[in-house]
Amino acid sequence: MFNKIKIERFRGIKYASIEGLKQINLFFGKNNCGKSSLLESLFLASGVSNPLLPIYVNIMRGYGKARLNDLELEFYNLDSTLPIHIKLENEEKRDLKITLFEQNQNNVSLKTDEANILSNVEEGKYGMKLDFAINDKTFASEVHFDSTNSNDATRIIPKDYEEPLRCTYLSPKYDFNASIQGLKNILQNKDEHFIVEGLKLIEPRVKDFIYTDKEMLVDVGLSKRIPVNMMGDGARKIVSLLTAVYDCRDGALLIDEISNGFHYSVMCNLWKVLINAAIINNTQLFITTHDVDSIKGLRDAALESYKDIVAAFKLLKTNDDELKAYHYSIESLDYSINQEIEVR
Repeated sequence: MFNKIKIERFRGIKYASIEGLKQINLFFGKNNCGKSSLLESLFLASGVSNPLLPIYVNIMRGYGKARLNDLELEFYNLDSTLPIHIKLENEEKRDLKITLFEQNQNNVSLKTDEANILSNVEEGKYGMKLDFAINDKTFASEVHFDSTNSNDATRIIPKDYEEPLRCTYLSPKYDFNASIQGLKNILQNKDEHFIVEGLKLIEPRVKDFIYTDKEMLVDVGLSKRIPVNMMGDGARKIVSLLTAVYDCRDGALLIDEISNGFHYSVMCNLWKVLINAAIINNTQLFITTHDVDSIKGLRDAALESYKDIVAAFKLLKTNDDELKAYHYSIESLDYSINQEIEVR
């Protein structure tokens, strides 16, 4: 599991270095302090061989265009002359650099030993290159676009690298129907019990569920099972979260704004269910919130049995756009809350 991340020149983050990551990590802070960008950095570094990920993180924000100036949105101050740089560390080290290229100059380099040989692209072409190293072994992937049709992309990925890390990003606007496809594996492996336990946080009458014709039907003691969609946003999100934890076994799950759709009274039990599922599936969680009740819920859940695997970080952005992360132990979260640190 990753214990350190370093970010340079990504979106609104000029620089960030965060150490002390554990299996369960909560990042809290005011709106626009860099919480989502931090998760997106983790997502990019967890899928280093896929050059489409920088475009996907824009799509997750509801912006799906891929023109040249759209790709510049990834870079700090829209300055693509310097690469985005992200490093993740655990027992393996991941080092990712993202550069933007276009053919709009008359001088063409013919030196194939240079680090970036993409000045040889055809006129009107542009794209991104991901140079990455895994434990100092280097690879590269590229995505090419044509200025006449930015909807079509050509992806070039390294043939000698296959990504072993499973990572999923659940944005606040997650697609519920797509996120529960993994229920088939859960049912096949007879692991549906922790989905049922999670649903009982919302509806104590839940007995079991089935998944058929891409629809989840839940037994709540009525004459027939009802679609989970009829149980409200909280039920759907619990199913999505737990399915994603299961799907990211031995990997990482990124959850943006965990409290959306939940009443404050269920937060402690929600954390318990999530943490327990993460332990069972050896999944590392990275979660953001700007809600005090989410922090209180984590504190109450972790104090009992989980404080050694939980870390909480308050994020603040300095005037020169450095992202600072202040590490709070579970015990010290009381101090943060009692001092009425404004998070909302």
